[in-house]
Amino acid sequence: MKKAGKLIIVTLLILSGLTAGAYFFLKGREGGPSNEFKNRMAKEQSDNHTDRAYQYDMPDKATVLATDGEDKNVLNFESNSVYQVSNSNEARARLDRLIKRTDADFDNPIIAKNPFGTMENSFYFYFHTSFRCMVRYTITVDDETISDHIRYVNNGQENNLSKEHEFSVEGLIPGKTNFIVMELVDSTGNTRETKNYQYTTTGSPSGIPQKITVSDGYSKSTLANGMYYVFPSGTPWIAAYDNKGILRDLIPTESFHGRRITASEDCILYQISEDKVAKVSALGRVTGVVQMKGYGKIRDFSYDGYNEVYWLGKKKKNEYLLATSFQTGKTRVVYRFKKGIQTGSLTVPQSGSIGVVAKNPSGLIYLDAITAAKPKISFVVGKRAAWKKVTAKKKINDNKKFTGWNTKESMLLSQENETIPAMLVQEENQYLAVEWQADVAKKTVQKKASATAVEAKSGSLLQKRGNNYVIVCGTAGTYLEMGTDGKAIRRYNYGSGLDSVQKLTLSGMYFYGI
Repeated sequence: MKKAGKLIIVTLLILSGLTAGAYFFLKGREGGPSNEFKNRMAKEQSDNHTDRAYQYDMPDKATVLATDGEDKNVLNFESNSVYQVSNSNEARARLDRLIKRTDADFDNPIIAKNPFGTMENSFYFYFHTSFRCMVRYTITVDDETISDHIRYVNNGQENNLSKEHEFSVEGLIPGKTNFIVMELVDSTGNTRETKNYQYTTTGSPSGIPQKITVSDGYSKSTLANGMYYVFPSGTPWIAAYDNKGILRDLIPTESFHGRRITASEDCILYQISEDKVAKVSALGRVTGVVQMKGYGKIRDFSYDGYNEVYWLGKKKKNEYLLATSFQTGKTRVVYRFKKGIQTGSLTVPQSGSIGVVAKNPSGLIYLDAITAAKPKISFVVGKRAAWKKVTAKKKINDNKKFTGWNTKESMLLSQENETIPAMLVQEENQYLAVEWQADVAKKTVQKKASATAVEAKSGSLLQKRGNNYVIVCGTAGTYLEMGTDGKAIRRYNYGSGLDSVQKLTLSGMYFYGI
């Protein structure tokens, strides 16, 4: 009996070992992308490539996306009051009902034209597949001068492999017949299935050029990946241009676009009016809108990544740091600055601290315990003579490396997914692109990098993007991307005034593997 028991136990152990081995073998076959495949994804999605996928017989093979008529195969949604969360929720519910009652597969997907109204020339797709895979789409046009736009959809699943696929196709060019080459790609990078679509977009709104003037500079650096999100003066639109100056996306606002897009893990935030900020998901769904009342127009804002928008406002003769909750809609006063202090912009809140760029007096203010009842100035970087009436002398960091910075024209436009701020300052009558990191505990600031911005002008803004810097001269209507050598890689002439420009990849949110 004992021998039989031992035999059973041994047999069970062998079987369990074989089962586990088979599981891990099968799992391993479907495991994460190899380094070779990852490198290929990065290359394909590089916004510097010049590859073309267009086939001149594609119109014969492509399914025409029709939004009306007898051949209609695309859902239309009402886009009135885009930034009413209730309208976005209603659109979401409608899509959910369709998903529930429709057996949507790759050959017969659910397709909707810009269902949430936030991405002008986008298409929503939903379908399921019989195997776990990722989706790659290519947008191409019958124009040899325009490179293909290739993206791998981020599905949020392990190794970016899933049987359920819900995403937005972005990057269609206004006023062109766009072909969408959609592929199902397995874990090894092999294309398992392909389907082609065709859609002719309407032209861009008045005053928004479909292509802007581009000229190359002398820098040996390479342009960073991403789209330039351009904020044209006097329009309610935010326009996204690729590295070649081709218009790829349009974001409407209610009346005013501000100067900033903030990218978080699962959303983007931007102003839609002088006193409102919207939070928008990767699908374009408006998941929250907060209105800041009683303190004039928003001077600048940042997001804590969870619930609160921190922003700068003014009431009577004082400027304020405030925080507004998406959950409750309520605004609280974080800090009231003393009379005479003029603020410019904000860093991203970190560990209960936040940095404020001061225009007058010139300098940086760091506040501690910003979620507590009584936040306090942790330290100030600036000239002691200018700040001694504002805070205690022991809190003033009069380090000559930093007090020479003239921050009167500066605005912080932090690198995407980075916490190290960068901005344009004047030092000894020359413009510098500077990056720094604050140590709140030690009450110090450490310069991480700097580069001379030869082509910067008065009123210019700066953003770090990859290893490069994006410099905007708003009054001239121009922007450029500069390498660490201080030279321009490429210049862009929009043709009219700009309030701001930011470069984003939206990797990890919209897209995978960039």
